Amino acid sequence: MKKVSTFLYLSILLIFSFSTTIISQTFDGEWSTALVTDDDNSNGTNQRTMSVAATTGENNFVALVSRPSTGEYYLVGYKNATDSSGRLGASFSGSNDPPQTLWINGFDQVFMEKAFDIASYGDLIFVANNDAAHNILVFELKDDSVYSYPMRLSTATDPFNVDSLWAIDVDKQGRVYVTTQGNETTPSKVFIYDSNDPEWSSGNSGAPKQTITLPDNGLAHGVTANADGSVIYVSNMNNGKIYAYVGNIADGYTLSPSFNYENIDVYQVDSTTTEDIGPLGINFMDDNNILFVAADSYINSPNRTYGFGRIYIVNPNTGEMMDTIDVAEWNFIASDSTDYTTHVKNVSSGYTSTYYVDIDENKALYSQSYFSWTIEKWVYSGTLPMIELTITDVEKIDTNIPNSFEVSQNYPNPFNPSTTIEISINKTAPITLSVYNIQGELITNLVNGAEFAPGIYKITFDASRLASGTYIYSISNGNNIITKKMTLLK
Repeated sequence: MKKVSTFLYLSILLIFSFSTTIISQTFDGEWSTALVTDDDNSNGTNQRTMSVAATTGENNFVALVSRPSTGEYYLVGYKNATDSSGRLGASFSGSNDPPQTLWINGFDQVFMEKAFDIASYGDLIFVANNDAAHNILVFELKDDSVYSYPMRLSTATDPFNVDSLWAIDVDKQGRVYVTTQGNETTPSKVFIYDSNDPEWSSGNSGAPKQTITLPDNGLAHGVTANADGSVIYVSNMNNGKIYAYVGNIADGYTLSPSFNYENIDVYQVDSTTTEDIGPLGINFMDDNNILFVAADSYINSPNRTYGFGRIYIVNPNTGEMMDTIDVAEWNFIASDSTDYTTHVKNVSSGYTSTYYVDIDENKALYSQSYFSWTIEKWVYSGTLPMIELTITDVEKIDTNIPNSFEVSQNYPNPFNPSTTIEISINKTAPITLSVYNIQGELITNLVNGAEFAPGIYKITFDASRLASGTYIYSISNGNNIITKKMTLLK
């Protein structure tokens, strides 16, 4: 009787515990800039800075730069950068800017055209290019400049159905993820390639290994994948969503129902004007399993939003925002709280326009300011949390509509180290699945308010990092909460 009473007490307690801090995912430090390139002739990018890719080593990176007046696009490399040194190549400014970057391999030549994003793979730089063949061009950062690398791939394999490219990422195995330019009436797609394939060096044309079409119309402004390519995240700047897909390059990918990110910030430009701001570039930090999301208005916005520019730090399993780097506020404070446009040497860019974020091998973040023509490096004063990546463990096993909302007893039980929970959902609902210890402390949210369609789902919980003991799992559909116990024996 005492055991039953304790369990009932815990069940009641858990109903009021959903806002409890996730103790294994706490951010206990502060973000600050460790490097901001000068906006000058000797070390600046000297034109609109669209994207940045960190390469191997400390303070080594490449900036993607555009010159709107001439329509030229080029790459600017940095080695051992400081605020005032490290840029590779001769001094340039204005009409003396570098010419449009030309990828060249013998007689094979392609100009960089209308490129919006770059990604690194070691010291290689992959460019989502929009020449006539919509090539993915590859360059290499060396000690004195950025050079063409003898790899490229044309993505325009069907002359009657050509997609323009936008965002790009490369995972740790060399698989390449590139998005197409959707809009308010057309969904974006994600093309997935393997840069280890021979056609990148010979023939230079090939169909994607997999193609993902997003479920909603809009521009997929960002794409990123974890190290082994089992999870892909894609941002839609139009509706504020980030989608998570699980699978692999051989068998394909499915949209994960457990990840739920949808956020449009509304920025007050003036007393009568507002600007909607959605997610732009995104990047995934391996090992720690943290998703970083740049949020700002984009180039073609009718209003300048220098007072808004953020990098959100997001739970990769649920889509929860866990922390924020407020770039605009950082710029404002650095200017002695006078404006958002002042460039403070090696402290702040000013002219906040944060479109993309990248991560180096030491887990520092890199962002750019499009309108300040600068690169920013951010470091964290505390210890970044390590989050167990559980998003791959949600599977829909039956599409038939159940009669009621039900939750199975986990199996096996007791278990070591993984167990399975089945959920029957009879109507579309926001599902939250949380795990607590016996003291009622939240261990993790396996699912957090994600909208599940009717059906039966199988969710696998990996407790390999937890100690033996009794744990509570609680499932809510917005109206009902079902709570059960499970036992981990190691």
